[in-house]
Amino acid sequence: MDNQSFITLSKFTVEARKVIGTVNPAKLLKDADYSESIFEKVDASDDADLILLSLQLRQQLGLLDGEASEPEKMPEMAIEQVAAPSLPAGKYMFGARG
Repeated sequence: MDNQSFITLSKFTVEARKVIGTVNPAKLLKDADYSESIFEKVDASDDADLILLSLQLRQQLGLLDGEASEPEKMPEMAIEQVAAPSLPAGKYMFGARG
């Protein structure tokens, strides 16, 4: 599990506790039936932020359909990558104070 997924899982468990009760994160990751029941309870709630967090977590854990998580299928969520300006190799450009 990468760092971003761990952060999302932590936020999800804290927010879900307020709406549906205690969530066991270890069981959520390992038990498919438990995770499905938790995500169903979250989807049935009226908390839009929790539902969005749930979708992010499902996407990071790979629990969403494969076609919905492909970057070319979701152009509105694509993040533009800006290339850093290239510096000549071997030339020291900055000192300790910038």
